[in-house]
Amino acid sequence: MSRAKVGVISLGCDKNRVDSENMIGFLTHDFEIVNDYDQADVVIINTCAFIESAVKESIDAVMEAATHDVKLIVTGCLPMRYPEIAMQNMLPEVSAFLDNQHYATICQTVYNVLEGGKEVRTNRGDVVLPSSPDRVLTTPMHYAYLKIAEGCNNRCAFCAIPYIRGHYVSTPLEELVAETKRLIDGYGVEELILVAQDVTRYNDRGRTLYDLLDELEKTDIVKIRLMYCYPELVTKELLDRVENDPKLVKYLDIPMQHASDNVLKAMRRRSTHQGLCEMMDYIREHTHITVRSTFMVGFPGETDEDVDVLVDFLQKYRIEYAGFFPFYKEEGTPAYDMDGQLSKKVKLARLKRVEGVQSAIMREIASGYVGKTVEVYADRIDYDKGCFVGHCDFQHPEIDNKVYFKADFVVNCGMRYKVRIDKTDKLDLVGVAYEE
Repeated sequence: MSRAKVGVISLGCDKNRVDSENMIGFLTHDFEIVNDYDQADVVIINTCAFIESAVKESIDAVMEAATHDVKLIVTGCLPMRYPEIAMQNMLPEVSAFLDNQHYATICQTVYNVLEGGKEVRTNRGDVVLPSSPDRVLTTPMHYAYLKIAEGCNNRCAFCAIPYIRGHYVSTPLEELVAETKRLIDGYGVEELILVAQDVTRYNDRGRTLYDLLDELEKTDIVKIRLMYCYPELVTKELLDRVENDPKLVKYLDIPMQHASDNVLKAMRRRSTHQGLCEMMDYIREHTHITVRSTFMVGFPGETDEDVDVLVDFLQKYRIEYAGFFPFYKEEGTPAYDMDGQLSKKVKLARLKRVEGVQSAIMREIASGYVGKTVEVYADRIDYDKGCFVGHCDFQHPEIDNKVYFKADFVVNCGMRYKVRIDKTDKLDLVGVAYEE
């Protein structure tokens, strides 16, 4: 008897992606995994609901899947943020809604909906999500994400994550080491990308991020990259560790959100303008660390002078990679009904201004690599462009610019190559690999 076929759609962040990979791992024992609606009996949509546009994308994905002859299961942030959608049957096309506490029992849910059953399990709690020993990677096999915690305690005024995912709970250190070993042994993973809502706040029974790094580095992992490091915990100790530890990539993702004290205080961020400047001064004067960050404009009460402060900060420190977002009013957050709400026109004008400043900086940084040789991980082949695509240590493999290169010898994905950069294509680097 043939096995039922299940498709999985993962929306949102890399942390959601890890959840989806673990769900697929649980599912592989009982079901055949497919990537086509027309082949599937059941489709699982692991949703994001961080901001309004993500909610819309999640609902659109449900509506699209509902046009096919499949049973639907919705997991992730949408039913956790809006349990009333499930409780009030507002999406009757969906057979089951699951929160993040029930991923390990996903097989039972699939069997239930195949038999015509309905399920609603949308309890929110402070839990660490289960990791499947058979987790299936959806990234190229030489890099993988390791989610080290669930939830968040920062309570920034604009953010709904703590209300969706609960309080910060660290995954036990031993489980993370075991998962890392499985990724290395099962897939040959070389680069491990640590993610959480706040990686720097990791604490498992008094064991900190430094203790976790110590244990991870005892494995055969080649490189470790740190994402989502909150600026108030990016200490000189952490910066020195990243600079001098041969297994840590000299790259930090530090979401700063703004540079003006007025806005940072209104956002309920712990950072200050002076603190951010001192951190960046140390990075620029004492390390070779590449910085990625995110910033928000248009927060309630933000003035033109506040944006000037942010622009001056960007121009002074020339952050290598930065993403910018306009403020969105998110239900249930303190910023939703704050005084000083700005018009969409003002927010978009400010967004255009800061993006223009940052784009010019990033183009100049990219141009500085022309004529230089860099070491590149080959990630994939771009058949349309007829070349290979890869990333360097100073680039996140998925969210930063790429290195496009050709070679007159056999190139294997997952291997590292020396590439001479000949030109840029907007922010991407273009070159030729050579054998030493």
